[in-house]
Amino acid sequence: MHIKANKDLKLEEKRPLSVATVEEALTATGFGKYNFGLLLICSWTLQAMGMDLFGTSFVVAAAVCDLELSLQQRALLTATPLVGVVLGAQLWGYVSDTKGRRLTLVLSMAVGFVFAALSSFAPDWKTMAFMKLISSTFTSATNSGAYTLLGESCPERSRGRSMLLCTCSLMCSQAVVAVFAYPILPMKFSYWIDFLGIYYRPWRLLAFVMALPCAATACLLQFFEESPKFLVSRGQPDRALKVLQRIYTCNTGHKADQFPVKKLMQEQEIATTLTETDSFFSALWQQTTALFRRPLLKDTLKLFYIVTVIYMTGSGFILWLPYIMNNLFSVLETGEGAGMNLCTVIRYSTDSFANAANNNTIQEVCNDIIQPTTLISAMSYGALASLSNLVLSLTCGSRKRLAMMGIVLLSATSAVLLNVVPIPIAGGVFFFLFLLCALSMGILSVYFVELYPTSLRGMASCLSVMLGRSSAFLGVNAIGYLISANCEATFYGWAILLLSAIIVTWFLPNDKQPRQ
Repeated sequence: MHIKANKDLKLEEKRPLSVATVEEALTATGFGKYNFGLLLICSWTLQAMGMDLFGTSFVVAAAVCDLELSLQQRALLTATPLVGVVLGAQLWGYVSDTKGRRLTLVLSMAVGFVFAALSSFAPDWKTMAFMKLISSTFTSATNSGAYTLLGESCPERSRGRSMLLCTCSLMCSQAVVAVFAYPILPMKFSYWIDFLGIYYRPWRLLAFVMALPCAATACLLQFFEESPKFLVSRGQPDRALKVLQRIYTCNTGHKADQFPVKKLMQEQEIATTLTETDSFFSALWQQTTALFRRPLLKDTLKLFYIVTVIYMTGSGFILWLPYIMNNLFSVLETGEGAGMNLCTVIRYSTDSFANAANNNTIQEVCNDIIQPTTLISAMSYGALASLSNLVLSLTCGSRKRLAMMGIVLLSATSAVLLNVVPIPIAGGVFFFLFLLCALSMGILSVYFVELYPTSLRGMASCLSVMLGRSSAFLGVNAIGYLISANCEATFYGWAILLLSAIIVTWFLPNDKQPRQ
């Protein structure tokens, strides 16, 4: 067996570069202007999706009076984009794996822009919920398209770092919405649109501004090519070679005929058994079930468990950030809070508000003003998360598994410390660190590119996000009840959950060593 391996290695060394696999050809293109440009576009695409997904909470908070929202309707409208991601994930995974990464992104972002923009003119909350459901269903395609297009268009040596950098934009999407909201929401204009029967107010302008990145990325993607790995997997090696030549030319400045690779050979991969005669549902079923058959089954179960824990924590608690920070700042402004941990602060602020409401005999006036501290908190977390993700992408290199274990351990430790340390501002800092487990999302995206064949990567990525957003939706609804019932036990329980994710991460495959 050892002799055979040595012979194969010698044959590999003797094979001329003029005939190469796609991975070897990508290495020959280098990493340059084309890859940087694609990194920026994919980052903006993810940010556009994040703004459509998480920015709704700011719009809903400012629209509560105009749309006459009850607390239940407000919660439902805020969570609607998460439902859209779940509905569209599997479909877009199939489209990405069969029709192409680039086509998927262009189509989904263009249609997503239309419905997201229309939501700013919604006359009632039901219409707005429907528009946001459709827009998020389309923009959710970014989960399968952006990461796979970027990962399959750059050399293996720089792939992990590029995808982690790409995640920075998703991490700061809520902060970007807060930056736009800061000057827009305090505006006082109000224009009557007769045929719609609505007043066009600042929150509607913010909803429209949030949709613009979708249109911009759909246009900018026209300047980039389809994934060469996807083209080879679909039996188009000649077209893939032309794409690689263009990347080489853009990166190096040399002519296309100077590209050393003249012919592409098929890489050894697990192939799906799709045929042209397969129906849509049959093909979709085969793409899905292939992930849960050997030899992919064990990796799929491990990764999906980690995805569930990370998304339930990062995406679940992030929507409670304004609520928790508002309670914290309200207590600090009164000069109270000495000797309180974060949970005690939340209880104190909630009880104080309830007592004031019981003693107030004046009819309450609808309040749709978002406090500056809420926006500043979102900006601060976005800056912290983006900076942390940037440092992670520049330092972790090929140590993805250890990096993810370190991140989740930091999050679990912070969940304990925010209960133990009786200093309110320290509790806020530990809560920010607790949310940083979301940094693992970028590392997980690298695993979904490395561990799955080209024909299944889009489906694997989308199913993971569908599971993740479903977990986040359940988490958002459960967190409110659990914090009210027993705040300290909630964070202790989450710490144990995160520790279980660390154990599962330990059993992931060893990191691949990048090719020189």
